[in-house]
Amino acid sequence: MSTEAYLDADLVVVSPGSEASCRLEIRNTGPIVESYAIEVLGEPAGWTSVEPPVVTVYPGDTGSVVVHFQPPRSAQVVAGERPFAVRVTPAESPDTQVVPEGTVRVLPFSAVTPEILPRTSRGRRTGRHEVSVANVGNIPLGVALNGSDPNNRLAFAIRPAELTVAPGEAAFVQVRARARKLLWRGQPVTLPFQVDVVTDDLPPARLDAATVQEPVLPQGIGRVVAALLVLALLGAGLWYALLRPTVKSLAEEAAQEQVAPVAQQARAADTRAQEAQTKADQAAAAVSAAPAPPRPSPSASPPVGVPALPPGARSFSRRLAVTAPARATRTDQYTVPSRRVFVLTDIFLQNPQGDEGRLDLVIDGTTVQTVALQNFRDLDYHVVSPIEVPAGAVVSLRVNCRRAGTALDGAGGGGGQCRDFALLNGYIRTVSRTPAP
Repeated sequence: MSTEAYLDADLVVVSPGSEASCRLEIRNTGPIVESYAIEVLGEPAGWTSVEPPVVTVYPGDTGSVVVHFQPPRSAQVVAGERPFAVRVTPAESPDTQVVPEGTVRVLPFSAVTPEILPRTSRGRRTGRHEVSVANVGNIPLGVALNGSDPNNRLAFAIRPAELTVAPGEAAFVQVRARARKLLWRGQPVTLPFQVDVVTDDLPPARLDAATVQEPVLPQGIGRVVAALLVLALLGAGLWYALLRPTVKSLAEEAAQEQVAPVAQQARAADTRAQEAQTKADQAAAAVSAAPAPPRPSPSASPPVGVPALPPGARSFSRRLAVTAPARATRTDQYTVPSRRVFVLTDIFLQNPQGDEGRLDLVIDGTTVQTVALQNFRDLDYHVVSPIEVPAGAVVSLRVNCRRAGTALDGAGGGGGQCRDFALLNGYIRTVSRTPAP
């Protein structure tokens, strides 16, 4: 080999945003003048330059180039050591290239850019904000957030209060500023507060924000109530002074017109009743002289109008319950036992949280009911033609949760999960096994 190349340093240390360099020595041990092309290989090549990029060396002589490392002050270049190599290619004999290797160490730096949105919120009790924490440094950053207000009139809920943000990424934190007391009436009150973003290696960053607490009772409600009371009193006076006597007179005349024919019909009915009573007494006297006929045996048939279950059937109900996280689909199902037929007569759907999404009732692979969750809380269906579900078939309740509603215990967002139900009513009957021929 007619070329030798060496780096004057195996390890180069550089800070992001600054520059460090090392020297590459090239010795021509061949018999002819040689021109060498210099190229840096590896991850540092994107922010490394060579000066000069081409060098000419006479036989037996030595040339040198300088390798400059200039990593940007950015989260894209993460702190740590990175290997690199410098490829030296002779122009006359490119197959005899040499590649010396080294390591560059990028030093760490920390930087964070927090922001709170909105700067000002409104509400009767709670103001909702979101803090974005962007790590623009080149090492993972531990962050803690806490809220405070100068007059101690707010309580803060921060979720999560502590987190770790990777280089080049941003995290979002929910901040709720809740007034300690309700404002029943009067003018809205502006309550300023601060959110401190504390990191391991940097001084705390303070974000200023405010929430405007609005009164529970709107302005002018007293005048509206007074006007309504005056109108009610005027209406009552008008009724008793003018309308009530007229209505009472008209009602008495109408009642007399309606009562006259009814009284005449009642007198005629009394006459007919007396004649019928006389005839009944005569018939009773005639019957008392005749022998009594045998008493009929009581009937075992059920009363007319009361629906009866088929022979061998029994009432049956099944409750399907589905709990699904947001942007997910979950299913609960019931399989009809062998030698049984489930006859479905009533379906009762429940969406107690007011979830948003889609609910499907699937019977034996066929979707028989599709409902948007946001359109109902309780929904009752009576199946006019009962649905017979054979043995082994599956009745499924499938819920696609788009957004969870308010949980029954009052927690916002339902704990992040939709909870929906279906109550299936009907009866189960047994199918006799057909003997083999």
